[in-house]
Amino acid sequence: MTTQQSEIKKSWRIFTVSNMSILELRAIRPSETPLQPSNRSLSFTFKASDFSDTDACKQAFEEKAIELNNLGYNIYIIMNQIRSDFCGGSVKDEDITARQLLLIDIDRSGDTKNPASDIEVKAAEALSSEVQGYLKKHGFPEPERVMSGNGVHLYYKLDFLPNNEQATQTIKTLLNHLASKFNNSIVEIDTTVFNASRITKMPGTIARKGIESEGRPYRMAKVYD
Repeated sequence: MTTQQSEIKKSWRIFTVSNMSILELRAIRPSETPLQPSNRSLSFTFKASDFSDTDACKQAFEEKAIELNNLGYNIYIIMNQIRSDFCGGSVKDEDITARQLLLIDIDRSGDTKNPASDIEVKAAEALSSEVQGYLKKHGFPEPERVMSGNGVHLYYKLDFLPNNEQATQTIKTLLNHLASKFNNSIVEIDTTVFNASRITKMPGTIARKGIESEGRPYRMAKVYD
């Protein structure tokens, strides 16, 4: 098993798959790639009920993710529960029945067009530890942590919180509170990731943002052990 294969399998610690799950894989070309607009974004749907078991569904998702990532696409997954009668295409907020995860996305402040430096990634890791400690004091459980390629993602399980306006506003308020408390001149918390149909980086895939250069390389997103 390659490093990419082993890393992508760790993602299922975060993204729960049941016999009734529907997964959407979103593949997006970096804007610097000279392709026709029709090829810029691709969506693939994987219904667990179409496979012999959930492992087969996850395997199919992994293989397509690796295939497209190797072709230069950035790979994302819808992180919340998709309605059982979804028929394909790109998932929208109204297609989400419940929120499975709270995402806290820590990235660089200012210009994020090109890959982060090692110093910026370390700063995101340091800030993620501060945020994690703060939330633990307020009763939050331990999150799953991912090095997203250019920063850190914290994922908190929400136990299938209903997808409604109250939930959206609660998450939006929390993100704004954390940003006001913890943002600094190097890294900050993204306050725009509150929508129910949020896509998020698939661990085990390489994040290609902008143009890589010495000190600012493309990196594989990885789940922290």
